[in-house]
Amino acid sequence: MLQSATPAARRGRAWFVMVRIPELMLALLVAVLVVFLTVAVVSRYIFDIGIAWSDELARTLFVWVVFLGFAVAIRHRGNIAVELFVDRLSRPTRRRMILMQDIVVLAFSLFFAWEAAITVRFSLLQRLPVLQITIAWLYAAVLVAGVMMTVYAAVNLRDTLRGKTAHADAAGEDAFRHSE
Repeated sequence: MLQSATPAARRGRAWFVMVRIPELMLALLVAVLVVFLTVAVVSRYIFDIGIAWSDELARTLFVWVVFLGFAVAIRHRGNIAVELFVDRLSRPTRRRMILMQDIVVLAFSLFFAWEAAITVRFSLLQRLPVLQITIAWLYAAVLVAGVMMTVYAAVNLRDTLRGKTAHADAAGEDAFRHSE
């Protein structure tokens, strides 16, 4: 008889879907964008044949690449920070600063996802002029990224509260296990 997966294994699969699939999609979209733009440029400037829908498709792909990349950056704590100053703080103060950063990123991500959902809803009836697809496909990238950023930011906040952060790992130290 087959046993069902343990909760940790199920969580592992869910995390795989939330982490690896967006990274793979991002790599695939970048590759498609590069190939497509190369073909569009060659056809336009060498063969003097423009592809009518190339601008709209390139713009849509680029928006998806940017926003998926933004979400992946949140996952890796790649958001902009002035670490020069944070690294000079005592461990308890550094922990509070990173905790505050995680809370701000989570709040921004929630707001971002909420506003993106509103925008997608209002854009359902608009169409791209050449491709004739709803412009909601363009704005859906913002919504997907907002939801992903919210999940990643919540996990980052949880890790900070548990004393595990990428900041401490990158420095090769266990910054939050000991107090000064």
